[in-house]
Amino acid sequence: MIAIAILVAGCAGAWGPSTAVASAAADASPAAALSTGDAEAAFDAGESPPGLDPAQEAWMREQIDHAVEARLAGIPRPVYIPATDIAPPKGLLLYRERPGRGEFPFALAIGGFMQLRWLEFARGATSWTNAAGDTLPINNINTFNIDRYFLTFSGHVVDERLVYTFALFGTTNVGVRAGAVPVGMAGWKFSDAATVGVGMTNVPGTREWIIASPWTVGVDRSMANTFFRPGYSPGAAATGALLDGEFHYQGGVWNAIDGGTSGVFRRGTSMAFAGNVWWEPLGAYGFGPGDMECHEEPVIRLGTSGVYANTYPLALVGANPEDTIVRLSDGTPLATVGALGTDSQVRQFLYQLASVDAGIKYGGWAANAEVYFRLLNNFNGVGTFNRSSSYDQGGQVYLSWCFVPRSHEVYARSSVVTGPFGTGQEYGGGLNWYVRQSRQARFTIEALTMNRNPAQNFIYPYRAGSTGTAIQTQFVVAY
Repeated sequence: MIAIAILVAGCAGAWGPSTAVASAAADASPAAALSTGDAEAAFDAGESPPGLDPAQEAWMREQIDHAVEARLAGIPRPVYIPATDIAPPKGLLLYRERPGRGEFPFALAIGGFMQLRWLEFARGATSWTNAAGDTLPINNINTFNIDRYFLTFSGHVVDERLVYTFALFGTTNVGVRAGAVPVGMAGWKFSDAATVGVGMTNVPGTREWIIASPWTVGVDRSMANTFFRPGYSPGAAATGALLDGEFHYQGGVWNAIDGGTSGVFRRGTSMAFAGNVWWEPLGAYGFGPGDMECHEEPVIRLGTSGVYANTYPLALVGANPEDTIVRLSDGTPLATVGALGTDSQVRQFLYQLASVDAGIKYGGWAANAEVYFRLLNNFNGVGTFNRSSSYDQGGQVYLSWCFVPRSHEVYARSSVVTGPFGTGQEYGGGLNWYVRQSRQARFTIEALTMNRNPAQNFIYPYRAGSTGTAIQTQFVVAY
């Protein structure tokens, strides 16, 4: 029919069916006139177009269905890429061009994680006295929080070697009206051996700091790591793996040891230099310290980290609660008036940090440890300082056993910080349940005892000067 030919021709323009379809329609015998618009409107309304018998209508619908299927086949379908035993989840791959089709190079994956936590802290003392002689209260804590959430976007654009990753980070620990903090980096991937980029990242000053928080053994990172490590800052860095993936590195230069107030209002042009290297000679260690994968052969990791920065002290935390406030070994912020002498205040100093770490996994058992060494000197500011430097050291250790392979894991942990202003310790342990035998969903219950804790971070259970016991439960899901 002529009407059918007209309708198929219209469909061909909209959906792109083969020319054979149009030719077959053109050979049909004439019938009553029927416009393409009328036919389409009838199909959309679930009615039969006038002038078509049932056989003609069925044939027409079949041609349109084939045209639609051909069109949809060319549209990329979202694919979810979960975690493996040696790599975190890639996330929901929304788009990736097909090689050889001549499309504009582009890929985009969406992922992230969320930590839901309940914390109760029962104080073992009512107050503590800092290095300036101020007596400060120790408070009990009982709180629910979205401890962290990350929404990440990653992929490449323009060229497969031009890679990017961007994340929005937030927490309710600083209030439900807190804003999201942007982090991320864009760079050029020369090969697996080297990617060079710029952006806002964590400064890689310790091993435990560069392990993403969803993959820790316990609820969160240790007291010692929280005390010693740097924070986040804008900078430029290089990362990669050599020797067939056995030797890994990352390092570069950042505005400061953190990009908070001390980075924004810094005076002069001095920057922070930091790096981290590690060796996995027996195979891939995996992206978590515990051995929930239950390695059939032992694997080990040996590493070291370092930071050198002429920096300015951060007296108050900024919008990012992960900002680093450098503290003395009793928990006193270095910038506190009177911390290093009556009426004195440090306004600039040299921060030097080194750490060494080692870990082993085998048969569900795992042991990981890190030792820290920090020197603060070259103090500048107002008043007279009663010392020219402060040398602190400490360490942390984790022991874990996945007694039900890939499912249930018990662990013990401890860390210590010691220096000229005192010593603080923590010890405790807990239980991990990996839901559906995956690192991507984990429930943890943990108990920690602290004695003169020198670290502070509102995302963690740590408050400077605190002595007492913390009980935490957490559910973390990575997507």
